[in-house]
Amino acid sequence: MRHVLLLLPLVLLHIPIVTHAAAIHDAATKGDVAGITAALDAGAGVDESDGKATPLYLAVKGGHFAAAKLLMDRGADVNAVPTPVLGPPLMPALAKRRIDLIKLLLDGGANPNSKRSRESAIHIAVNLGCLDCVKALVEAGADVNAKTKDGKTPIHLARFKGLREIADYLMAHGVVLPTPSPISMKLATADIEKGRTSFTHLCAGCHNVEPQGGTKTGPNLWSVVGRDKASMTKMRYSDTLLGWEGVWTYEDLNKYLLEPMVTTPGVYMEMPGVPDETERVNLIAYLRTLSDKPIPLP
Repeated sequence: MRHVLLLLPLVLLHIPIVTHAAAIHDAATKGDVAGITAALDAGAGVDESDGKATPLYLAVKGGHFAAAKLLMDRGADVNAVPTPVLGPPLMPALAKRRIDLIKLLLDGGANPNSKRSRESAIHIAVNLGCLDCVKALVEAGADVNAKTKDGKTPIHLARFKGLREIADYLMAHGVVLPTPSPISMKLATADIEKGRTSFTHLCAGCHNVEPQGGTKTGPNLWSVVGRDKASMTKMRYSDTLLGWEGVWTYEDLNKYLLEPMVTTPGVYMEMPGVPDETERVNLIAYLRTLSDKPIPLP
């Protein structure tokens, strides 16, 4: 008998215990409204995580509108972020392109500028090519000029992917394309050697500058100042550059190099740019020297 009593705790350790928390997560995953109600009435936490997600996140991920609405009616936090990788419930709604769920969440207070890892909700919507998703977010207050951690804006993503309808919609709803102050008159006093150093650090990995040199990832920049844009043979250019007429002037380079993905969205040169004006002036002054006959300074 004594041995039986000693073994009893060990046996009990292997008896599965169904908690209210497990019940609500299981019900949310299945979209079981009655099961969710029963679990909540029994004391389950409406925002309790199963270690990865909340009941609302699971209901939305499963595409269960009624279950999601019930959880929200019972006080679920629409902006709960169990993990940065998953983000809030708005993210699976976007992934499914479920406008009904997206609007349910937004109407219930979901943050239209919420993030998942490195990007905002609007970036996800653009990457999915979902115009209705973009509209719902913008109408709820999403920032159309938001940037990912590597500097991509919604309009850049739309143009880069050739999503013309989305790009046109974004342009009509607050996109700002910054233009830097003119720098032409500052080139005469620029430090060309510092410009060479900046070029080596920022540009040399993708661009050749030898007169007879070939192309790398980007075009050869010998004689780039004064050259027609998007004119090098055997180079694949973005629609943005193909549609930008004229030659590379000092001010065009100034605009482009400030922050390519922001000033000229859709370009293939996805780099942060040169935000410091002095460094940018020095770099452009150096680019001018890459020619047998550098064009005159202003």
